[in-house]
Amino acid sequence: VKELLLAERESHPAWGARKLCKRLEKTGVVPPAERTANRILKREGLLEAPKPKESDLRFFERPNPNDLWQMDHKRVIHGKWARRTYPFAVLDDCTRYLIGLKALPDTGFVSMWDVVWLIFGEFGLPRAVLTDNARIFSAFTGPSRFEVRLMRLGVDVLHGRPYHPQTQGKVERLNGTLERELLRDGCFNSAEELQADFDHFRHEYNHERPHESLLMEVPGALYRPSQRPRPRELPEMEYARGAVLRRVQKDGWISYKGIIVELGIGLHGERVEVRETDYGAEVYYGRYRIRGKRLDEQKKTRDDR
Repeated sequence: VKELLLAERESHPAWGARKLCKRLEKTGVVPPAERTANRILKREGLLEAPKPKESDLRFFERPNPNDLWQMDHKRVIHGKWARRTYPFAVLDDCTRYLIGLKALPDTGFVSMWDVVWLIFGEFGLPRAVLTDNARIFSAFTGPSRFEVRLMRLGVDVLHGRPYHPQTQGKVERLNGTLERELLRDGCFNSAEELQADFDHFRHEYNHERPHESLLMEVPGALYRPSQRPRPRELPEMEYARGAVLRRVQKDGWISYKGIIVELGIGLHGERVEVRETDYGAEVYYGRYRIRGKRLDEQKKTRDDR
């Protein structure tokens, strides 16, 4: 069905998912759900969201602290020491409070997650996190390792539009401020010296530097830690008694009734639930729907791929 949908899109490049699904139906093909068709088009880079208005970008913000945190890696810093350093920032969307600013040795998952886990322990859990589409944050075939862990904590994951950094306007403006006020003329002899300057910058940014967007108030006067405490350990996903469960294999797949369902390596080792519907089967990770799959496809094994 995916191939037929994409073929119709090639023939009708201006059509959206609704028209394409209707076209498939008229040709005698059972179409996917409209939302599924939209996801297929989006993954293939064929779905362009409407451009936001200037007013939408200017006034978009969550109403309460910890409703949304923005996270981002800044460009690499080459200091006088042997290794490179990557600044990692965590910013509260509502108050602009700079929750974390750390100098990391790389942009890998382990380094970043250690920092995020400690921040969650100090400030509590946000309701949602917004990131760009870097591979560490977002995977192609399913949730990334980062997304999976946030799901286990009950934190929703949002991603900005590809090639549209204005979606993360607040953390992008923070990066500009950091560049102008610290990094451009900075000369750092060690990663420890850089982190000390980051700590000083963070204190000044939160408690001394007035923000025009906050009517010249400082973020520290408005921010309050979350009332959702981080658990001592990362919880396991819970499922109802009698749920049909499968364990995700090393390469990110499960088998259900002879059909291989690709879910992405971010879920490796995790249990997922399979729910049969009129359309086929849907796979859930806790309360999060991962993907659907038709069950009348030709049965495959991993060796057939």
